[in-house]
Amino acid sequence: MEQGPKSDVRYAKARNPLGFLYFALGLFMVVYFIRPQDWIPGLSSVPFAKITGIIMLLALGFSFPNISRHVPQEVALLSLLLLQLWLAAAFSPIWKGGAINAMLEFSKALLVVIVIFAAVRSMKQLHWVLFMQAASMAIIAISSIVAAKVAAGRLQGVTGLYGNSNDLALSIDLSLPLCLALALSTKSYWNKFAWTMAMLAMIYAVVLTASRGGAIALVVAVMVCVWQLGVRERRFYLLLLVPVVMVGIWLYSGTALEQRFEQTNIDSATGGRATEASGSVEQRRQLLNQSLRVTAQHPFFGVGPGNFVIMSGMWRVSHNSYTQVSAEGGVAAFVLYLLILWRAVSNLRAVRRYRKAEKQTRLFSMALEATLSAYLVGSFFASVAYQMFPYFLVAYTGVLRLLVQRKRTKSTLPAETNSAPAEIEVTVWR
Repeated sequence: MEQGPKSDVRYAKARNPLGFLYFALGLFMVVYFIRPQDWIPGLSSVPFAKITGIIMLLALGFSFPNISRHVPQEVALLSLLLLQLWLAAAFSPIWKGGAINAMLEFSKALLVVIVIFAAVRSMKQLHWVLFMQAASMAIIAISSIVAAKVAAGRLQGVTGLYGNSNDLALSIDLSLPLCLALALSTKSYWNKFAWTMAMLAMIYAVVLTASRGGAIALVVAVMVCVWQLGVRERRFYLLLLVPVVMVGIWLYSGTALEQRFEQTNIDSATGGRATEASGSVEQRRQLLNQSLRVTAQHPFFGVGPGNFVIMSGMWRVSHNSYTQVSAEGGVAAFVLYLLILWRAVSNLRAVRRYRKAEKQTRLFSMALEATLSAYLVGSFFASVAYQMFPYFLVAYTGVLRLLVQRKRTKSTLPAETNSAPAEIEVTVWR
């Protein structure tokens, strides 16, 4: 009888040995996504990113004894990618200093991915991590609409990270499916209403950016959600609801996006003359070709992270994440980048094969699949390989797969066992 309470205490401690690390992760993610120091008056002098990063690093150090020594494949591949890019920076024939500075910023992604795998150990914790990203991007979208910061008729974000209309649109696209999953998983009608309003505002913001790449990524995300929920899950009302919402937003959001699609080709531009939209397409075609030439000329280490703008001849990024990596990091970096993304695809396939998954697991799997699809397509039109969004996404899929595997393993254990609950929990997780 005396061993029961002690076992329960050990089990309670074992179930949440990384609470501080999880809190530090949440704090960092909110600051990273919302970036209050960039747009809230009076906070510009406060280094929130550095403070939260240091807190997370300290939490990781204190929590190290409780972290599994198993290295996920996602962490190993990202480490190899960083190693290759650091070599590319060291051997850069263009500007070593600029490449090293770019890598100092990008290397933080590895720390965050490690913390995600270490700290998120339950479906409830994953729920709150996805909530933080979705809610943060909803705040950014609504704030951008209210601030109405417009350049050339296109909505821009309220912070530097989202200052570019294309980056703002893609960032919102990657969080929209998460909002949908959270809306469907909650039982509160008020929460469902709040998430619905947030999604409408986010879609409206994407249209206002007049980003063609963002619009295409949005359509891809919507199609995946409609297929998974409307067809596979037999929610057929979504097949009628989505077109109605899209048409309504299209009618009340102006004509900037429509005009940019119409003017994509010079032949269809007004009066047969080149416009900003058609000129942008031609410029991106030239940048794509130039990035492929740079890759062919520097196949081993590229020209160094962030240095393609110098080689472009027009001080522009490649506007393509795949050739961004190949031109600046070499062919090896490109292959590693693809393997990291493929790992996310593999994780979601493994989750789908588990037939006994609960509703929340299926919803999160659907949302992450839609987000991944949107990124795979949308990143073809944007240079975002050094942002943390895609690596957060890959880590989410890895954690979801681990949670499903743990549940599957626990379901196969005998009903009666002599092992303590805490020991079972640790063994299954590792």
